[in-house]
This record gives sequence, structure tokens and C-alpha cells, in this order.
Amino acid sequence: MLQKRKAFTLAEVMITLAVLGILASIILPAVSRIRPNKSKAMFKKAYYVAERMVYELVNDQDLYPSNGSYVGFDNTATASYLGIEYPTNNTGSAANAGEGAKFCQLFARKLNTASDDIYCDAAHSVPTGGGTFKAPSFITSDGIHWYMPYSDFKPINTKNYIYVDVNGPKAPNCRCTDANCYDCATPDIFQIVLLPDGKMSVESTIEKAYLKSNDSMQDARDH
Repeated sequence: MLQKRKAFTLAEVMITLAVLGILASIILPAVSRIRPNKSKAMFKKAYYVAERMVYELVNDQDLYPSNGSYVGFDNTATASYLGIEYPTNNTGSAANAGEGAKFCQLFARKLNTASDDIYCDAAHSVPTGGGTFKAPSFITSDGIHWYMPYSDFKPINTKNYIYVDVNGPKAPNCRCTDANCYDCATPDIFQIVLLPDGKMSVESTIEKAYLKSNDSMQDARDH
């Protein structure tokens, strides 16, 4: 005599799927909150690196001497660093060596760049954003792409901008403030405001939130 096989009824299957769906809706948001936000960690790292470099440069009286006529980076006169006069054409690239290149070149030379190619000109000072990718001024060994201001820092209240793309050519390649940034939850391009006297700040809501978060800087160092 054949034994009758037991099986789930359609109602039981539907109930099981409904329960799994409820569990997923509860668990997945919690998991996403636990998972580190790499873009945030890398932006915080880039900001603190920029803060340190700007402080060192603006207070270096050999590179940016103050004599009453200047407030900091607006002193674009040639200055010597490690035996090289800046601004210079000796950057491993066809970089523009005009007055506007001085800050970019000195900033890059104080960092551990991924190569000797440093492009300090207007063409490499702003990322395209909006889902497209544009070559940066230089890349650091941690993979951050830096877009430096090509500026003479005049007048003294002029806002200049450092842009960082924390993952290079990988999507989404946009700031949260871009109208067509499709992934505002995790932007990868960030803007840092820089004044001629060395004061720094950020303007967008998400950049302010990232810097105010209590996440450990160890997360950024680990990347």
C-alpha cells in the first residue's frame, strides 16, 4: 500500500513567505545601519588630511610669507620647497605653472601621491559630476581623487573649492547637491570650501552630517 506524501498547502506557503518578508523588512535596515559607510569614512579622512595640509602651508613663512600685504594663499610669489621653486613645470605632467598652480603643487608634494603626475590647472580643478568622471589634479595612494583650486586666492574673501572623489571613476560620480545624482544616500564626490586665510568649511547638509558624526576615524584609516 502506497503511503500518502505530506506537503505544504498553498496557504501555509503564503504564510511562510509573508513571515519571511516581515523579518527581512526588520533585519535589512538594521544590517545596513551596522555596515560601515565607506564613502563617509573616506570623506572624513580626506577632510582631515586637507585640514592638516592647509594648516601646514598657510603657517609656513617660507612658502607663504606674510608681510602685511597678504593674508595667506594670496601670496603667489615663487617659493622654494625641497630644492624646487613653486609654482613649477617640474611636476611630471604638462601642468600649468602660473600663479594659480602654487597651492595645488605644494599641497600635492606634501602628500603621498600615487604617481608624479600632478595636473594643476583649471581643466583639472572641478569634477564633472552628475554621473560622469573627469581626471583629477592628482590621486593619493589611498585612491582618493583630488581636484584642487587653480587660483590666485584674490580677493581675500573669495571662496575656493577642493573637491574629492573618494572612489575615482566608480559610480555614482556625483555630489548629493547635483540635480541628477541618482544615489544621494551615498554620494562619492564632496566639496571643501577654502578661504585665502586657510579657513575651511563645508556647505551641503550631507557633508556637514558626515563630519559631525561620531564614527571613529579608525574606519577611514582602515580604508
